[in-house]
Amino acid sequence: MRIAYLGPEKTFTEKVTRGLFPTEELFPMQPIRKVVLSVEENKMDLGVVPIENFYNGPVIHTLDSLVKCTSARVVQEKALKVVHCLGALKGYQQITNVYSKDQALEQCDSFIANSFPEVTTIATSSTAIAADYIAKEKLMNSAAIAPKEALERAGLEIIAEDLCPNNSTRFVVLGRGYTNPTGDDKTIIAIHPLARDEPGVLADCLNIFRSLHINLEGLHSRPDGKKGYYFYIELNGHENDKDVKTALQAIKSSLDPENKYGGVVRILGSYANSHWKDEN
Repeated sequence: MRIAYLGPEKTFTEKVTRGLFPTEELFPMQPIRKVVLSVEENKMDLGVVPIENFYNGPVIHTLDSLVKCTSARVVQEKALKVVHCLGALKGYQQITNVYSKDQALEQCDSFIANSFPEVTTIATSSTAIAADYIAKEKLMNSAAIAPKEALERAGLEIIAEDLCPNNSTRFVVLGRGYTNPTGDDKTIIAIHPLARDEPGVLADCLNIFRSLHINLEGLHSRPDGKKGYYFYIELNGHENDKDVKTALQAIKSSLDPENKYGGVVRILGSYANSHWKDEN
């Protein structure tokens, strides 16, 4: 199989991808949208991207890319313990800049504020690229936050380890197929209330889930680039479960009773529940 993942190499995404698919051919890609599209357009068999961090919350780029797809969907989730380290060139001077991916900088903001309160943080497209950039440009006054392997590969000295304790990121495998119910599953949906843009519309949808005793693990809103919003909901249950089917059909009927609009409720995937937060 051909597996795309959010690159470059020596990132946490590569680590989790190699753990899931140790013998398959892997292709690093950037940004997240390109990974998703490679699966959607059948250029790759599967894709691996981050979807949620224990501290940061959802990876919106993943959700926003998936909602535009018709074939690519979530088929599996896998969590990885994330250990951020700080590295600099040997013989480094006073650190004035810290480079890393934006999410890593956010996760480590307490460490940065306490240990380097005067530094400027600079976002890069990945943690590994931050380390490589400092090495390439020979920046003696800069440090990078990245996995230990990426820092060592770039020839940087490890200054501090585990900057954000008890940190994990959840990754998802994207495919074009459908999973079978296991009895312990989750489903991600996107609700787009085009016809009923009025007070109480979201509450009505949530009450449908409540009436059927369906637990919701996540709820996030995002502007649709026009005048409305997408509501991303992760719920306990498989899309083929009776109660989930009933709930989704009821929401569709409530939002679009005359069936004039397409895509008011979209299923972004159903997959086995890994209970990833229980490990923290």
